Amino acid sequence: MGVYVGMSINNILNTSQSGIFASQSTLQTISHNIANANTTGYSRQKITLVNAPMGLGVQIKDISRQLDHLLDRRQELGMSETGSLDAKSRFLEQMENIFNEAGGEGLNSRLGDLFSAADNLVDNPTNPVNREEFVTRAQSVANYLQKMDTTLTGLLTPVDKEVDVLLEDVNTRLKAIRDINAVITGRGGSDAPLDLLDQRRQMVLELGKLVNIQTLDTPGNGLQIMMAGGQGLLVDSVHAATFARSTVKNALDPSDPSKTTDFKGITLDGRDLQRVQGGELGGLVEVRDSLINGKNGFATKLQALADEIRFQFNQIASVSVSQNMYSSQVGAFALGNNLDASIDTLVTDATSPLYSGAPVDFSRSQDGEMIFAVGSDATHLNHVVRVSVTRTMSIQEVVDAINNAVDQDDNSGYMSASITTDNQLRLQSATGQYYGTVSDSSNMLAAFGIGAVFSGTAARDMGTNPILLDDASALGVGRMSPVYGDPNDPTRITSATFDDGDNQAALAYSRLRETKVLIGNQKATLSGHYAAITGALGAVVNQNSESMTAQKAAQDFLETLRQSTSGVSMEEELTDLLRYQRTFQGCSKMVTTADMMMQTIINMVG
Repeated sequence: MGVYVGMSINNILNTSQSGIFASQSTLQTISHNIANANTTGYSRQKITLVNAPMGLGVQIKDISRQLDHLLDRRQELGMSETGSLDAKSRFLEQMENIFNEAGGEGLNSRLGDLFSAADNLVDNPTNPVNREEFVTRAQSVANYLQKMDTTLTGLLTPVDKEVDVLLEDVNTRLKAIRDINAVITGRGGSDAPLDLLDQRRQMVLELGKLVNIQTLDTPGNGLQIMMAGGQGLLVDSVHAATFARSTVKNALDPSDPSKTTDFKGITLDGRDLQRVQGGELGGLVEVRDSLINGKNGFATKLQALADEIRFQFNQIASVSVSQNMYSSQVGAFALGNNLDASIDTLVTDATSPLYSGAPVDFSRSQDGEMIFAVGSDATHLNHVVRVSVTRTMSIQEVVDAINNAVDQDDNSGYMSASITTDNQLRLQSATGQYYGTVSDSSNMLAAFGIGAVFSGTAARDMGTNPILLDDASALGVGRMSPVYGDPNDPTRITSATFDDGDNQAALAYSRLRETKVLIGNQKATLSGHYAAITGALGAVVNQNSESMTAQKAAQDFLETLRQSTSGVSMEEELTDLLRYQRTFQGCSKMVTTADMMMQTIINMVG
């Protein structure tokens, strides 16, 4: 009987002891939860209690984090999109400011001023003030295009610098995750360091905002992180990958490897990444290589518009005549290094590494005929010189063709051509003669820059013909009036006349306001094309902004869901605190009672 009583009291003590230990551990966990209620990324910890064997009280089964693994994965994926949108947003706002037309200070208003100056020339073509105004307005358009391009492409360098800084940051984070991974897996799955798991999860989320990642759980609470799209392992418990800049420049247009940017690609452990998408890194690369540069980038679109403005005005100017006609003209463009190469083989893209300086508008040349009218004065332009040219001819052969051309009476020497010491085309009439261009179906005179309004090869160096800046009277405002008098060929020009008050060229400049031209696959006016560019940029900005709002709402919703599962509720923790304090007090009271019972029995025996 005494032995049985003693065993019962011992059981009470053991049971009470297990309850005290369990309550202490639970109270410690509750206190830890309360202390970390505001810690970013902290997951509520919970002790699971089970019956002890043989009915001897309670024991701790495990301590775990309350979380939803599927929800965590969704948050990781969302961080990549958030990072990408955020990176693009910072630079899209700056790009939008470049194309801003608010206050009438943009390119569109400057084009409008140029067309208004052309209207004034139409009304009074002999007024020197109107010519000066036209040249000044043209210079304003050229300067603004150059400024826009400089500012827009000027964003490329800071974007690329951010890529460098971000790569260093990612490398540091990968090493930190590898180190914490090693500690976690070194502890084994039975003794999981819960706070380290939370810390690692937060580090993974921050990494996911920088680069697009995929994660995979491994045994022993390990974690593998891979570059999304299967481009390589980023980190596990023993390896941390290294991002670096490649020795190879990025392709400007994937379909044309010869066109490259000035910026190096990105490598992962020495291997060139074919694509970088998602995360801040992907957003920065998209801004640099797609939104600014690239086949459909806004710098490319601006470049195409500048090319069209230059060509359309220069095409009119090349067949226009100034008040006093000409005895000599010098083209606005240098002729490059391939004077003997076929024109149709010349590289006319100034962004190409193969470009050798040929006039870029030779890309618009075609087989055709130049027709000049030459004479002693405006009423005696009796020598009509025709020059047939083809795109298979070289620049030198075009020069030779002009020199060898004869008039309708087979007389040569009325028109000549040469290449200046500055490598520009010079046209010249015979001594004591004046000339004007009647027509040019080949577009080559425009490519040479004869009578050009605009100079330059691209938006970045857009300018006004220096000849016009020095002397606005050289601007072609009128056009030759051909005379048809051949009885055998009524369409053949036999001579020409010129009225110094003619305004046909000025009228052609003015009509450009409403003329639709083809850029890419879209046909619109010059102002319409610019409006399309600004509209497209506005759409990108709005789409990015709306996506950011939606993504933030989605991430906030996911975080709310996570907090409902993993967050610390102070009310719940305080309730548990009181409950387990009472449990601890009850178990302590049981020990005290068992002790009193033991003392009573001892006293009875004694």
